Amino acid sequence: MSTTDSNGVKILLVEDDRALAITISNLLRVKGYDVTHAGDGAGGIQKAFEIIPDLILCDISMNEISGYDVFNVLKESSATAMIPFVFLTAKSELKDIRFGMQLGADDYIVKPFEYDELLTSIATRLHKAEAHRKANEEKFIALSMIAPYGIFIYQGDKFIETNPSLSATLGYTRDELLKMGFADIVALKDRSNAVEKINRCLRGFEKDIHIRFSVVHKDGRQIGTELYGIVGLKVKGRSSMLGTLIATRADVIQEQDLEGIPINEIEEFEKAIDMLAGTRNYISTELVNKLISVFRDNEAIKEKIHEDLISFSEREIEVLSLVCQGLSTKEIADRLFISSRTVEKHRANLMTKTNAKNIIEVIIYAVKHKLIDL
Repeated sequence: MSTTDSNGVKILLVEDDRALAITISNLLRVKGYDVTHAGDGAGGIQKAFEIIPDLILCDISMNEISGYDVFNVLKESSATAMIPFVFLTAKSELKDIRFGMQLGADDYIVKPFEYDELLTSIATRLHKAEAHRKANEEKFIALSMIAPYGIFIYQGDKFIETNPSLSATLGYTRDELLKMGFADIVALKDRSNAVEKINRCLRGFEKDIHIRFSVVHKDGRQIGTELYGIVGLKVKGRSSMLGTLIATRADVIQEQDLEGIPINEIEEFEKAIDMLAGTRNYISTELVNKLISVFRDNEAIKEKIHEDLISFSEREIEVLSLVCQGLSTKEIADRLFISSRTVEKHRANLMTKTNAKNIIEVIIYAVKHKLIDL
């Protein structure tokens, strides 16, 4: 889906003036936008990670957590850093506008504003973001053609794009692969486990995946491979996996020489991947430190915390602390000498206990109640 077409485009409106929020929401919905409203900065941060909108409209002067705070937190996660961000404010002094733009905001609209001005700003920012995405998509496709390892885009249970190296590794043409899925190429002994893990990643239980399994070449040979995939790429409105599949046996590694590819092209390829599916640093210590500065150190928020404290087990706190450091499930499992499945179980327990829709909400809860320290 193109974000220049308003139908289905997700806009997050963070505005504490309820009357204004209703007016803006109704206007945008009439124009075909899918609007989600958050009535304060804390809700805005949580909603942003929950829905991953296509654009954010955010008031600056809100109680407790300002629009600047919202912006600074969201720019620390690659899951939200590239979302166009437009400030709404009654502040019209040049220094305030300059400060907002210096932070990196995409636009700054002063209240009261004409609704045509708002609609024009939204359309312009969406068009710019779409052009940026398409440029990186074209760069990715061009560079993937010369990559020495197999690259694919996977959706549902089928490959929807592959590069020549993947065809060379598996022995199938691109047209043949586009009619196939992992269930068709993974060796029987590894199939159930590998397909289950890939599907869990596609359903959003994990942001990335790194597994090893054997595939069956078109000529019947079994080949050991290593898969690394990340989710977050949207193709035709559906979440897709962007991944690499590398043969681990020397006799099937392609003759194409990695040293023959200029290092700047390899770096550009990796940048394109990050732009297409920006999930590698979904959670980082920098993001958590920003959450701490916004939620824990805010005196007004402290006074509002009255709910009964939920008890986390020692192991759950260990897992959560490592999540906050940006470690993957496998890295956490290795660090704690437990299985990846056990790590996933602890993450699920944390979300259930806090009634959270995602791990960011768990982190915010833990930060508010000083349950974790970095």
